[in-house]
Amino acid sequence: MSKSYDHAELLYQILPSIYRERDDSRDLQKYLNGCGLLLDQLHRTLLQRYADIFPDSDPAFELDSQTWLLPYIAALLDVRLTSPLESGKRAEIANAISWRKAKGTLRVVDEVAEAVGGLEVVVHEGWKRVATTARVGMPLLAVKTFGYAGDAPAPQHAPMRARHPGLPAGTVDLRCLGSAVAAAEGNPAAQISRVEGNSYRWRQSSLHGAQNCHEGHGILPMPGLEPDWIPGTFDDPSVRTVDFRNPTWRQGHFHPRRVLLFSPTHAGFFAATEHRFQWSEGLAQDEDFLAVVAVAVEGERTTFRNRSLDEGPFVPVVIRMRVKLEQVPSGTGPVDPPVWRFEGIVFSHTVEADSGRLEFSRCAALAAEVHSTDLEGPVLTADDCLFKRVQAAKGLVRLQYCTVLTTTIAESLQASDCIFNGPIHKDHDPASEPGEGCVRFSSLLPEQAEGELSLFDHHKLPAVFYSVSFGQPGCGVLHPATPEEIAEGAEDGGEMGAYHHLHLVASRAAVITKLKDYLPTGIKPVIIPDHSLHDLPGEFSEAADSE
Repeated sequence: MSKSYDHAELLYQILPSIYRERDDSRDLQKYLNGCGLLLDQLHRTLLQRYADIFPDSDPAFELDSQTWLLPYIAALLDVRLTSPLESGKRAEIANAISWRKAKGTLRVVDEVAEAVGGLEVVVHEGWKRVATTARVGMPLLAVKTFGYAGDAPAPQHAPMRARHPGLPAGTVDLRCLGSAVAAAEGNPAAQISRVEGNSYRWRQSSLHGAQNCHEGHGILPMPGLEPDWIPGTFDDPSVRTVDFRNPTWRQGHFHPRRVLLFSPTHAGFFAATEHRFQWSEGLAQDEDFLAVVAVAVEGERTTFRNRSLDEGPFVPVVIRMRVKLEQVPSGTGPVDPPVWRFEGIVFSHTVEADSGRLEFSRCAALAAEVHSTDLEGPVLTADDCLFKRVQAAKGLVRLQYCTVLTTTIAESLQASDCIFNGPIHKDHDPASEPGEGCVRFSSLLPEQAEGELSLFDHHKLPAVFYSVSFGQPGCGVLHPATPEEIAEGAEDGGEMGAYHHLHLVASRAAVITKLKDYLPTGIKPVIIPDHSLHDLPGEFSEAADSE
């Protein structure tokens, strides 16, 4: 029985059995079905009316308040909505009162970053990173207030006494380590961070020690940037003289009027996953594969859809090996009728089709090749996708919110809100210019020839990514050093490229804007990308701790 007829079935069952036995023609049941359908609609309307009162998502109910009502609820509580994410807007309203009560605390800073921008952060107060001069007779807090056992060494041991964590120091103590280390449960100095679904309990090993320069600590290599390194990661305890420059991701951090938010880099399409499969003709019948990917065949269209797109959060499904579709001996087959559509799939190799058409949505592929011929309809269509290479030398390619890391070969090209990090050619000849088509609100290389393309509201600027190595976490994700023309250059004011649907750039900006309402006057927050947060020590299972 369909869920729409729950009340109809209830009405029919509460009738005396004699009436059900006499209902041979099922006319009475059909009549009650009509009444039950109306009752279902009234019931759902009342449930939605109740859900509309509350802005946050409650797992106890099937329904959430309607999105269009959120600005009105926010106006009642005098909340300025900044998050580009629906979940972030709901959290802003739901936490408005508690955040105001705790305004100016580090807890609010951490909660705002996580709720509004979806960022896991390690928060530092800028005044603690500024070098100060020790004064004779200055009282020092007990070392156990900093998370250490026991008390300070005896005064006669001056070299040991200098290690007191509360003692101001402008030089690094090379005798001890100053990086993050695993912390025991119950340690008052312990912090719990959650990165890519994993939980870590860690603490700063020494507030005066030298930083560990191994395993990604100490400096962050940034090829292509000048200078090509960034001092000061999340577990760098060293102090500096005051930096009076305006705060950005790379400068102005060491100042008493700063709050530093160190955040791990976003993995993009390449987050850790256990769902990895080798392509074969029988993959669509594999039970493990069907558990995470829905396969639908409608006529000549076959769709592979990652189930986490509907159930959330997104979990990558990786297909290995070269994917060969509609192969013909000549290498070029008819364009119609087969259509292959992939949604939320990561291909570690090439997807190649000799015949038919390819469609991608929220996918990443090493290469997409279509050999069929058609200039009227697209042989390759992609939305919110990342490619290392695209090839359709005899057909029309249509891209929206896509990033191509290297070469794009297309007889005809239609692109909107895309980033082309490599050259665009009409055919395989490296000297060929682009064919007919239109490119709008997109980024091209400065040396890109226009050829026969019509260009509108485009920019010839190089984008800056965390990584351009396909398959590596952060590949294709825009770095804060990316020019604003790209980071805010899409038609709707968002970022260009494959991660437009995640609103990564807008989320960082929303956190900064939101924190201005919850920090003391003059305190400026700054978000600092820190890849070393992916190497946190002290991983533990929260489920095991709760038992």
